[in-house]
Amino acid sequence: MQGTDTAAEQRFRDRKKARTRDSIRSTALDLFEEQGFERTTVDQICRRVDIAHRTFFRYYPTKEALLFGWDFGQAILDAFAAAPAELPLWGALDHALTVTDGRLEEPVEHTERRRRLRRALIDAQRSVHNYALVVIDGFTERIITVAAERLGVDPATDLRPTALGTLFGGMVRHHVLIAPETDTVAGWHKAYRDALGTTG
Repeated sequence: MQGTDTAAEQRFRDRKKARTRDSIRSTALDLFEEQGFERTTVDQICRRVDIAHRTFFRYYPTKEALLFGWDFGQAILDAFAAAPAELPLWGALDHALTVTDGRLEEPVEHTERRRRLRRALIDAQRSVHNYALVVIDGFTERIITVAAERLGVDPATDLRPTALGTLFGGMVRHHVLIAPETDTVAGWHKAYRDALGTTG
C-alpha cells in the first residue's frame, strides 16, 4: 500500500512540475509577443507567474531556453537507443525518425507559437542564435553517445558514432537555423538517405 501511495505522490509532483514549466513558458511567450523578447526580463516573467527566480532557473537555464522544447530531441534519442539491436546505425536512426515522425520538440499547445517566435528571433537576436547552437551541439553529442553505446565502442577511437552524430547534427542545425518552417526533420533525413544512396 505504501508503494502505491509513493507512486501516486510522484505522479502528483510530476504533474505539478509540468504545470509550472508550462505556466512559465506560456507567460514568457505572452510577454515576448506583447513587448518583445529583448525587453522581457526573467524578473518580469517571475513576477507574472508569481514564482521565485530560483524556481525559474530550476526549469529553464536562460530566457532563450523558453524558445526551445524542454526535452529537445529526447524522443528521437530514446527511440534510437531502443531500436532493434540488429539494425545498423543508420537503420536505427531511420527507425527512430519513423516512430517519432521526426519530432525534435514535444507536441504541446504552444509548440507552433514558440517556433514562430524563435524563427523571427534567431537571426535578429544573437543570444537566441547562440543558444540554438548550444542546444544543437548538445543533441549531437547525445547522438554520438547513444551510437557508441549501440556499437559498444569508444568514440575516441572509433569514428563511426561521431560520423553519424556530425551528419545528423548538421541536418538539425540547418533545419533549426536556416530551413523554411515548412520543412521537417523527416524530410531532411530522406534527402540525406537519398543522397547517400546516389552513385556516379
